[in-house]
Amino acid sequence: MPIILPSQMLLDALREKEIIPTVIPEDFAPSIHLDVAFNGKIAFIDTDSLGADGPSSFTIVMADPDAPSRADPKYGQWRHWVQPGLKPADIIGALADATRTEQSVEVQTSEETSIPFATKELDAATPYLGPGPPEGSGEHRYTLLLFREPKDNFTLTASEMGTNEFTQRRNWNVMDFATKKGLTLVGATFFIVVG
Repeated sequence: MPIILPSQMLLDALREKEIIPTVIPEDFAPSIHLDVAFNGKIAFIDTDSLGADGPSSFTIVMADPDAPSRADPKYGQWRHWVQPGLKPADIIGALADATRTEQSVEVQTSEETSIPFATKELDAATPYLGPGPPEGSGEHRYTLLLFREPKDNFTLTASEMGTNEFTQRRNWNVMDFATKKGLTLVGATFFIVVG
């Protein structure tokens, strides 16, 4: 019996729900496990941060490709959230501090996965707007994507997103935005809400 890795299970689910290729390109290969809790906390481990280049920053995006419905996605992708400047927890640094000072270190983690929570170093470029599919609109595939930001002088502000007015969030394309900003897709997840 072959071993099925969590990343393969994620890719299978993304394909089954047609998030690949509707939102995410066919060649996507997740390198980070993304865990999002809707209490404002985001958890992931960046194993690349252990290298010589030091830790990266990340941007998380939430979009609904099914606005107003999957049968008629004329307003999709709907931009629900763009949060730049996420830094994964510095577990190595925390352990080094604990060893040096001989004091205990508390690192908050996700209850579901025990992955440490990230910190937000910048304001949201698009403030979070929760799901609200119209009644009778069927399944909406709310997609969360985690992007590695470029190392040098990356900025992303609310003014770069245009307006965050309700109707101005529609007809947005996550991957076009990522290409324009030099972002690299490294993680994804999704959830379904039925309208």
